[in-house]
Amino acid sequence: MKRARRSFEGALAGSFILAMVGCGTSGVATGSRGSEAVASMPDIPDALIQMRRAGCASDKCPVYSVSIFADGTVVYDGRVNVGVIGQRKGKIASEQLSQLISAFEGASFLDMPTAGCVCASDTGRQMVTVDYRPGSVQKTVVHDSGCWSAPPAMAVLEQSIDRSAGDEQWVAPRVASSAPTDAPPALQ
Repeated sequence: MKRARRSFEGALAGSFILAMVGCGTSGVATGSRGSEAVASMPDIPDALIQMRRAGCASDKCPVYSVSIFADGTVVYDGRVNVGVIGQRKGKIASEQLSQLISAFEGASFLDMPTAGCVCASDTGRQMVTVDYRPGSVQKTVVHDSGCWSAPPAMAVLEQSIDRSAGDEQWVAPRVASSAPTDAPPALQ
């Protein structure tokens, strides 16, 4: 009985250590076109919220960034495998921005580890970098979307950013275009 208990405790400790190691490394899995495109995506320090989606091993993941500023301005920058290549601007309502900030607070984003999960093994899935800068505080979390031990709150936040920013109009797959599109009056 004692032996079985020790074996169980050892397995439990080993699983915990494996999970921690799985989220503690910084290997980045991106396809060649995606990694080149994300390398040229600048960090925009004035943005309240910024999300950068890198490429993946299949070279089919959308590569883009979206930045949301305190006044509700949204700046999208599409690079590869997106409907619109280049920059587009929009604006979100203050209520949407408040809801998004509440989502960050509810997910305890500022308390998440910087490697919000970057698995030790190459998952071949998309890497997502999220920056949040409320006031004088700044936090960046890198998330491997294929990592099994990633905090579920990360994927939810990423979806909330996409939804709030309205970037599906630019990310949605269609023939890539760098020409301006007809957009609702609030978008440029």
